[in-house]
Amino acid sequence: LKVQISPTKINDFQDECRTLIPQLADSNYKDLQFSIDNTEFVQNRVIAELSKCSLKLKSAEFIEFGSFRSGYRLQWWNLLSILELDSLSMDEESVVILITHALLQYGPVTKDRQSLICSWCPESHQQLLEDHFVDELITRLDHHLKDCECNWQNELILVIITVIVMRIFTICNSTRKYQMTNLVLKCRKIGEKWIELILKTIQNPSSSDDDKMNALRDKIVIIGTTNLLTYSIYTDSSNTLVLSNQDVISLLTIATTIHDNSVLNKKTVHMSVFMRNLMRYSERVLLSIHPIISKLLQENSYESLNEFCYIHWAVVRTKGMMNGKWKKRNKGIYDGWYDGEYESNKISIDCLRGRFFVNKMTIGFLPDRITSDELYRRVFGQHIFEVQAAESEDSYITKHGYHDDGK
Repeated sequence: LKVQISPTKINDFQDECRTLIPQLADSNYKDLQFSIDNTEFVQNRVIAELSKCSLKLKSAEFIEFGSFRSGYRLQWWNLLSILELDSLSMDEESVVILITHALLQYGPVTKDRQSLICSWCPESHQQLLEDHFVDELITRLDHHLKDCECNWQNELILVIITVIVMRIFTICNSTRKYQMTNLVLKCRKIGEKWIELILKTIQNPSSSDDDKMNALRDKIVIIGTTNLLTYSIYTDSSNTLVLSNQDVISLLTIATTIHDNSVLNKKTVHMSVFMRNLMRYSERVLLSIHPIISKLLQENSYESLNEFCYIHWAVVRTKGMMNGKWKKRNKGIYDGWYDGEYESNKISIDCLRGRFFVNKMTIGFLPDRITSDELYRRVFGQHIFEVQAAESEDSYITKHGYHDDGK
């Protein structure tokens, strides 16, 4: 969120709160901004505003959206109802904003905390301390994950399910941590599968439409960012799941995929405020988990980095496994840079930003002097290759295989 609180001008408390509340940009939902601002309105107000309902929106959806936060104790119950009845379009960003804001907001401060199940948990989220309620949520969330498992077209569904799952995982009792951990890993697995499917579509396009390719890359960035949120489970004090080498490789793969597709997107992306905030949150997750990653890398002699390079850098894939010489660039526990050597090549990896450099060169497209050459055009036409630095200077190698045999 873009916070603009003046250091000199005194603002009312309500005005300060308003700067921290997401603003709805979609014209179909804009008239329901009041339903996000707070939880102190009644459903009758939503019904009274029904005349403002957009023609593109069903009246039932208008009421359901507007009523979601009517009463802070009812928000989780309303979510359970939405998951059961599919009464809101979960592939709409405004719906994602509504649910995310409601679930992540602390809620009103309770004066009599002795009456709560646990004093540390705000009254807005007390339902998550009841195992039977969490069981109902798990059942419905698992059902939604199964439904969307093969449909990568609506990436926002995975975003909202992941946000819900991570929030429940953070608050629920230890008796439900195992089930929630499985759901978290399932969200991650689906995200990885979606990215793989989209990358295949990009590598074998049915047309050379740049807008379509850019839209697919946007999806990869959003799905990858969502996947990074799942790694916060390793920093949870109640979690018994241990970060493994494979987890580190998967995390690096996601981080570099986000970076590479952001770089390769030819069109300037006007990302929504919500998505920018989601990316900032994922960066925070990476930062918080990095001390654990750093310790694991040192204990395993940077084996994960060698395996990752084999997966990510096409040159190594043609030669077999890599045994590079690695060292951490700086001693700070939150510094994500690692430098290594492979034969005569210098490799640098930024675990926090997903940047991968070979001899100071990152992924990109072939330079214009090559793609504009007559011979290139005659052989490849308008095809666009994603390339990495090869071993010799001023030479390139494609990141992906473009033939059936993978070469």
